[in-house]
Amino acid sequence: MDWKLSKSIFIAAFLLINLILLYILYNESNAEVERLAETTDVLDETNIDTSALDDAVSAEMQILVGQPAKIKNEEKISEDKEKKLITIPVSEGVTFAPEGLTTFKNSSVYKGNEYYYDEVMSEKDSIIFNQHYENYPIFSNEAARLFFSEESQTVTQGYIENIEVNEYSSPTTVRPPKVIVEELYLNEEITENAVIEGAELGYYIILEEENQIMMRPKWQFEITDGDLERVLYVDALSQTEDIIERE
Repeated sequence: MDWKLSKSIFIAAFLLINLILLYILYNESNAEVERLAETTDVLDETNIDTSALDDAVSAEMQILVGQPAKIKNEEKISEDKEKKLITIPVSEGVTFAPEGLTTFKNSSVYKGNEYYYDEVMSEKDSIIFNQHYENYPIFSNEAARLFFSEESQTVTQGYIENIEVNEYSSPTTVRPPKVIVEELYLNEEITENAVIEGAELGYYIILEEENQIMMRPKWQFEITDGDLERVLYVDALSQTEDIIERE
């Protein structure tokens, strides 16, 4: 047997098979590109305004755990030992507005510079600052906020300490907000005329038990839908988590 000839035939056959496979894959790839190009974006078929999401930035986030801190302040006038909240008076002469209260919290509140004004949840007679972790707010929970009351001229504080990544969590790219808006529409959570006023990425407390707190990454959506103004918290990592709406 001519081994050189057999070897040459084998190599030629091998190359021919690879060329055929490459040709098939190329055609399938082109067909997929054409199919995707012809696919209509669901949101394009609606009047949903998502222009506020055009500058949304992607990020990798993880589930966090922490503990409620036992806050000490000589000025405290009351304390909730079970929830680990304290209330202190706001100094006389402090302007009840975000600017004036920012100056006060930074100088008179424990870890005050870690809290930032929450325009969404604040009202005329009650102003809220949320605790932040690595530039992300911890949404809508007394365990991690400053609640200023104009009527009583006090501030009630909760603070989460020893925040760290949950040992069973791994870095995951958050779901794009426009994808979530599409899901909200398909699940009939919003109508085809909804306006997405804004979306912010942060953490939402999902568990408070035995001195332990667990937080998941969530998107906070501000939505105007007809006569309704809504705030929804939608999980940033998984589609299976419940949607939470501010009451």
